[in-house]
Amino acid sequence: MRYYTERWFRLSNQGRTRDEHREGRGGAGVNAEPLDAERHLRADAQRNRERVLEAAGTLLATRGVDVSVDEIAHLAQVGVGTLYRNFPTKGALLEALLAARIAPLVVAAREAASADDPGDAFVSFVRRMSDEFADFKALADAMVASGIDLDVAKREISADLFAAVGVLFQRAQAVGRIRPDVTISDVSAMMMGLGHADPAFMAPAQRARCVALVCDSLLVGARSVLPQRPPQA
Repeated sequence: MRYYTERWFRLSNQGRTRDEHREGRGGAGVNAEPLDAERHLRADAQRNRERVLEAAGTLLATRGVDVSVDEIAHLAQVGVGTLYRNFPTKGALLEALLAARIAPLVVAAREAASADDPGDAFVSFVRRMSDEFADFKALADAMVASGIDLDVAKREISADLFAAVGVLFQRAQAVGRIRPDVTISDVSAMMMGLGHADPAFMAPAQRARCVALVCDSLLVGARSVLPQRPPQA
């Protein structure tokens, strides 16, 4: 692990030097550029960051944590220095990936909390969370393999998500759709249990059945028609 960390920072310094020379950064005339040019550079930087995250997510899902930074940069079509300027370490890259996966869920939870029927919105959100589990598990495994304290990373990155889901849960419970004796901690524990199931051993149809059963146990008077059971091997 120490070898890879040292190599990461060594390449980082080399990549920064190459990219700064190629892109003309750090020159005396940078501050004299027009405002529209600065905005263009910021937009380019944001697109580069998004390309790196997309490429890293693709390669980590197919190749695992040992994928090289050169491969990520090549797939993203950016210089190695550009990658390091955004993500100085592989841990920083993985944490950014986790944040990028969580951000759309935060938005979805907040929108669901304002729905006319928060009970149905809650169930729909739980199902969406379940659909994301396979990607989250692969990313979490990669973070652990890189020596990242996943509990700390999740606490720091997931605070907004937990808050948004809590509001949605409270609204659904306030209108009588969720059992009054259920807590958000119960929901979290049940979803974590599903999240730890290895996708290789749980077919999507089986996961959908389990999610339906979880939701039925939370909702008042619910009895879902379970999705079709996957064929036996």
